[in-house]
Amino acid sequence: MSSHCFGSQKIPENRENVTIQQRFKPSSLNRETSMTYQTLAAAPDISKKWAVTLSCSETEKLEWRVAKIVEYLAENETGLHHWVISDIDATGSYGDRLTRLGNNSETFSLSPDELLTLLSSEGQAIELETTLVKDERECYKIIIRDGLSVDVLGSGELFPALSRGTYIPMDRELFIW
Repeated sequence: MSSHCFGSQKIPENRENVTIQQRFKPSSLNRETSMTYQTLAAAPDISKKWAVTLSCSETEKLEWRVAKIVEYLAENETGLHHWVISDIDATGSYGDRLTRLGNNSETFSLSPDELLTLLSSEGQAIELETTLVKDERECYKIIIRDGLSVDVLGSGELFPALSRGTYIPMDRELFIW
């Protein structure tokens, strides 16, 4: 791959995976003028897919772990996105209502706030398969099975360990991801 120089940085000829950010910085020579410079930042590699199974401690509520992930993604995903629910079996008044909705339709969508309401309300998410969709592309998937196991599938980089906690890497092919 050939590249072109811009200042001291090289810009790849194939610019599909490069984002150019422009910033304005006051000139040290003249306070009334400013100069523009460009920095290169790699675009997220959405082709890099991964799968993990969360390791929950005995005292940790499964829904709290998933809520941390949903909160993190709500805060850090830019643009419009929503959660598509393809399977749900939940208890509690809000969970029962969503379970009935899921029984009557193949899929339905929730905003991040609505999914957080489910995860923080009384009751339990026994079965849940939900996918974060952004620009008609599946970015992340969360699967709760038997109210005991949580699998998280994603594209790009793993998000910070603080929101994810401990996990076991899995073969993404097991999930056809």
